[in-house]
Formats: sequence, C-alpha cells, structure tokens
Amino acid sequence: MYGDSVLGYNRIKMNERLVFTLLLCVVGVLWCIIGYWRRKAGEAAFAAARMADNAEERGRYCRLAVMAGHQDACRMFCLSHPDLFEEHPPLKPFKSHGIRMIFYGYYYPSRYKAFLNDEQRKSNHLLYQFKEGEIHGIEFFKACVDALQADGKPYHIMFMPCSDEFKYLQRFKRLNWYIRTHRPELTSGLLDVDMFEQRESLHEAKGHDNRVLERNYRITGDIKGKEIIIIDDVLTTGQSLADYKGEIERYGGKVVAAIFYGKTISLPHPLIVKSEVWQSYISHIIK
Repeated sequence: MYGDSVLGYNRIKMNERLVFTLLLCVVGVLWCIIGYWRRKAGEAAFAAARMADNAEERGRYCRLAVMAGHQDACRMFCLSHPDLFEEHPPLKPFKSHGIRMIFYGYYYPSRYKAFLNDEQRKSNHLLYQFKEGEIHGIEFFKACVDALQADGKPYHIMFMPCSDEFKYLQRFKRLNWYIRTHRPELTSGLLDVDMFEQRESLHEAKGHDNRVLERNYRITGDIKGKEIIIIDDVLTTGQSLADYKGEIERYGGKVVAAIFYGKTISLPHPLIVKSEVWQSYISHIIK
C-alpha cells in the first residue's frame, strides 16, 4: 500500500513536470511567433516611413517602427528629432574647451544618408559646398555673429587651418572679402597662418575622431593682444579647435569664441530612443 502511494505520487510529479514542460514549449512558440510578427511590423512601418510624402506621416510610421524595435528606425527618429537628444541647439551659444561656441546647423555624416529627409540632405549639401569654397557662407557667419551678440566689437577673425593651403584659401577667401569690405569693426586674419605642408584631411580619415592632430601650419601674423573669433566648418570632438586655440594663445592672442557651419550629430543608445518614443506614446494615451 505504501508502494502504491509512492508510485501515485511519482506519477503526479511526472505529470506536473510534463505539463510545465508543455507550457514552456507553448510560451516559447508564442514568443517566437510574436517576435516574428513584431519584426515584420517594424520592417513594414519603417518602409512606410521611408516612402512617406510628408514629415507628419514619416514621423508617425517611424514611431511605430521604433516601438516595434526596428534599429534603423531608432536612427531615423533620432536624426529627425535632434532637439530631443542633442545637448546644444543651433544658434545658441554654449561653452566648451573654455571657449564660447556656436553653430549654424547640424551636420549628418554620410553613413546616415539613407535616413535623412530632403531638408537635411540640402543642409548637408550646403555645408559640403562651403567646405569646397563653392558658396561664401556669409549668411551663416552673420547669423552666428548676431547670436553671439558680437556686433560692433573689434574682434580679429581667424580661420581654422585645413589639410592644405589651397583648400584653406578656397574655403575662406569669400568670408575674408566680406569681412574686409563690409565689416569695418572686424579684422581678418586669413593671412596670419602659413600652411607649410599638406596633411591628410581629418574628416576623410578612418577613425578621425581619435586621430592625433598633425600640425601643418604656423602662425606668422601679429596677433598679440587681439581678441579672436575662430571660424571652422564642422565641430565634432573639438580636438582641432583646442590645438589651434593653444597655438593662438602661445603667440599672444586671446580666443573668445568659435563659429561653426555645422555640428556633427551624435546618436544616443537605441534604448534611449525607444524610451523617449514609448514615454511620448503613453503620455498621449493618458491625456
């Protein structure tokens, strides 16, 4: 009789284990099915976002794709809403490396080209044109100087050295002309720098964020005692700016501000993007 009881107990335990195992299998299968359709929904929403005719549709489908866990949708959403993730907005002065800085707009690296809208592509194109000296950049210069509230002050304008002298003069010669002919309160230091050799462009080099800067210029102008604003095309890490500031101060100048056409956008971790989208969605439901 005792043996029958033990046998019955063992059968009950075996049945419980079997049921538990079956439940786990069912849950696993359902999880896989849900995951599959979630991925499909994310892919469909992301495709719809890329083909959307307007910003509102693009934003709605992009949010749905982010909520479905689509990684590229996270990148697209972040690039479409830099105001939610970037610490500094355009044309708002901030301090870094001991310098007041300001930039005209965002720069989107080419690796994100597939996720950009028409306005962002146009902005990038204008920045590339400025880098190549195809446009003068007067509008960006005036807007940044106005935002710095530097009008009327006798600042000396110096330009960030490039990879070679030709690019340096090509990029900044029109701004130099504008400053010399239309801004009598300012002085131009285009020729304060001698580019004595060519170096690889930091922007085009692999791993350029962590490269050690090879200085290919020397300061030859008399800048002692002058308050200086530096002009550059793109702000990324600030490494080049810090090096140039150090050289200027070694020759007696004082860097008070730096102006950039663009600031390289940086993407947060996808979890931060997903959290922002879900919080916005939940807040909308509650309201």
